Amino acid sequence: MKNQDGFSAVELLITLFIAAIFIATGYQLYSVVLKNGTDANQRSIASGIAYENLRRYVPQVTNPCSNVTPSPTPSIPSGSGLSNPSITVTIDCPYGLGALVGRVYVSVKYGNPQQEVVHAIFVNN
Repeated sequence: MKNQDGFSAVELLITLFIAAIFIATGYQLYSVVLKNGTDANQRSIASGIAYENLRRYVPQVTNPCSNVTPSPTPSIPSGSGLSNPSITVTIDCPYGLGALVGRVYVSVKYGNPQQEVVHAIFVNN
């Protein structure tokens, strides 16, 4: 009997089957990493927008505290990369009108289903 060089058809099919399993597993892992990276990036963008607005409206807290309508109207920059974004800024008195402590509360919502990032700061005048 003479030795054969190379693969038999069965060995080749087994090798291709194992390679296909590795490719499918790698693709699933890549999809999960890409999705998680995108979610983290959008959360980071929303957090940055919320923090920027938080710092912008801190000077509007009055002494003694009173509820204030933020001016100018808060907005999300165009081209932010967030889908369906909305922002809410509230300047209020968590301990009652006339107290020395005011609060600036910023909420940024984005995505579908809606995700929310909230930043708040208490200001003691």
